[in-house]
Amino acid sequence: MKPELLNFTSKLIEKAEKTGLILDDEKEINFGVQLKFFKNNEKIPINIYYSTKKGISTVIGGSPKNRLRPVLQGILHQNIEPIDISHKWKIWAGTDESGKGDFFGPLVVCGFIATEESLPELQKLGVKDCKLLKDAETVKIAKQLYRNFSNNIEIVMLNPKKYNELYGKFRQQNKKLNEMLAWMHARVILNLKEKHNFEGAVVDKFANDSTLLSSLKDLKKIKLQHQIKAEEDLAVASASIIARYLFIKNLDRLSNELGIELPKGASENVLNVGRKIVEKYGKEKLTELSKTHFKTFNKIMDFQNAIEF
Repeated sequence: MKPELLNFTSKLIEKAEKTGLILDDEKEINFGVQLKFFKNNEKIPINIYYSTKKGISTVIGGSPKNRLRPVLQGILHQNIEPIDISHKWKIWAGTDESGKGDFFGPLVVCGFIATEESLPELQKLGVKDCKLLKDAETVKIAKQLYRNFSNNIEIVMLNPKKYNELYGKFRQQNKKLNEMLAWMHARVILNLKEKHNFEGAVVDKFANDSTLLSSLKDLKKIKLQHQIKAEEDLAVASASIIARYLFIKNLDRLSNELGIELPKGASENVLNVGRKIVEKYGKEKLTELSKTHFKTFNKIMDFQNAIEF
C-alpha cells in the first residue's frame, strides 16, 4: 500500500471511530483499499483510491438510504488530506525521543526501520504518534513491535545519573540540550546503519536546521529529513511508541524501588514528590532520579534549604 493511501486511510479510520463507526473489514483492491464500517445493525463500504496524477479519491458504496452514508460524507467533508510524505524511500529509519520534558526518569531515543511492505502491519497494530495513545495502549503496541520487528529497533537511553553527567559535559562546551539530543539521534541512526541498508532517515524537527546539521555531522553520508510533526511517518511513530514505553517502564521501576510513585512531567505534583524524596532520602537521592538542570530541581532545593535554615 502506498504511504499516501495508508496515511489517508489511517486518518479516516481514526475519525470514523470517533463518530461511533467500527471498522469491520479492510482489504486491498485495484489501485486502492476498501474499508467496511458498521454501527448498530448497518454496514457500509468505502473504496479509497490513489494515483500519482489525481491523488486520493473516494467512493462510498451501499444503498443511498443507508443511515451511515451521511456520517462518512460528513467525515470526508472535513477535508481529510493525505499526509505529505516527502520521501519516496522503500526502506527508511525514523527516530523519536521520550522523557525530554519529564523531570523524573530517563531520556530515551529510539530508532525504527520501516519498509513499504511493513506499513500495513504497522497500521493494523495501531501505530500512531504516542501522544495520541493512552499509556496502556502504548505499552501494548510497543510489546507487539518488539515481537514482530525486534531487529528493526535501536535504543539509546540515559538514566538520570548518566543524563546529568553527559549534559554537564555538553554545557562545558557551551552546548545545549537539543545538541545532546541530536547527538543521541545520530548515534541511534548510525547504529541502525550497521544493521540495515536503508535509504534515509526521518528526524522530528526538535531544533533549528543549523543545530541539527551541526550535531548530526557524522551523518553526512546519510540522507536526512527534518520534519515538523514527523510522527505522522509510521517509522517515527513506531519509534515514539517504543521510546515512550521504555520511559514508562523505567519510571515504574524507579518508583517501585523507591516506594514512591514518580509522576511524569514537571507539574506541582512533581515538586511535592521531589520534596518528599529529599525529606525521606536526602538530596543525593533526588539527583539519582531526576534531571538536575530543570528549574524544578532548584525549586525543590530552595524549599529544602529554607526549611533547614
